[in-house]
Amino acid sequence: MEPTGLWRMRALGQASAGGVGNARALAGMYAALAFDLDGRAALLKPGTLDEFVMLHSTGRDLVTGEAGQYALGFQAKGARYPFLSANAFGHNGSAGSEAFADPVSGIAFGYTRRRFSFDWSYPEHDRLAAAVHHAATAS
Repeated sequence: MEPTGLWRMRALGQASAGGVGNARALAGMYAALAFDLDGRAALLKPGTLDEFVMLHSTGRDLVTGEAGQYALGFQAKGARYPFLSANAFGHNGSAGSEAFADPVSGIAFGYTRRRFSFDWSYPEHDRLAAAVHHAATAS
């Protein structure tokens, strides 16, 4: 049976866009990439992870116009959030989602929104990520 409606759109969508998931799934994906979980090794080997966390370029994002720092296929989140290590990596999404892992602090973070912000402003990212970091690293 041929997929219809939304399912057809997802099946035919761009490979680089159109990911569908929730915040828990995003955090889980980044956790699986960077950390050993439930007796399973991290999906990224240490040498590969080193490449993905290394800063490769900086400059203005052609879509949002904001300055950004980029690793291989990921954004360098340690540069975005000063409370994270320089090894934090992740990516935001077009509707304001945010996800990352920080291999040093052991944090995997996922956040999704219901609505797009037309000025690309998502101030809650800073507050939520800082609160999660504080809770996870408090002694």
